[in-house]
Amino acid sequence: MKYLNQIFFKGLIVVLPITLTFYLLIWASINIESIFGSGLRLLMGHELYIPGLGIVLTIIFIFLIGLLVNNYITGRFFSWLTQSLERIPLFKAIYNPLKDLMALIPGRSSSKDKPQRVVLVQLEHIGVEVLGLVTREDLDELNDTSKVTVYVPLSYMLGGMTLIVPKDKVKKVDMAVDQALKLSVTAWIKASEDKRE
Repeated sequence: MKYLNQIFFKGLIVVLPITLTFYLLIWASINIESIFGSGLRLLMGHELYIPGLGIVLTIIFIFLIGLLVNNYITGRFFSWLTQSLERIPLFKAIYNPLKDLMALIPGRSSSKDKPQRVVLVQLEHIGVEVLGLVTREDLDELNDTSKVTVYVPLSYMLGGMTLIVPKDKVKKVDMAVDQALKLSVTAWIKASEDKRE
């Protein structure tokens, strides 16, 4: 019976991540298609509409917005628009955390922002270290230049916690940001490919 359980769980380890990945991709595709697809059907008619055009139009739309934001003149307009919308309390409560979360995406930081760096935070009172990303090096709000903020992602969860720690309690780690996020989210279970051989 123990052998059968091992075989079953080995199969489950392969099938479950693949199934969930395909499910999420299909779910996202259906929802993205419905955003622009219904409008395209009305404009083009059901006879000319090809399934998948909504996804293609969404990708083109996002790319065009990126081009406009990258342009100096239209970029200033988008900056003014978002600043105006941020004055609306409900919009601000949803928009600002999402914008800050997007800033964690590797390679996205602008030239004026310092790139995120991977560090180990020493929690000496409990005798452990945690892996995180330095998100701020200057805490103007606290008038404190001796501390940094470190975002620590939680394993198998959407979210994490932000620690405010003294600069001398963080140790730089030579690791890419995306690799650190992947290891943290998966609780360091995934071994590197060369170690599996």
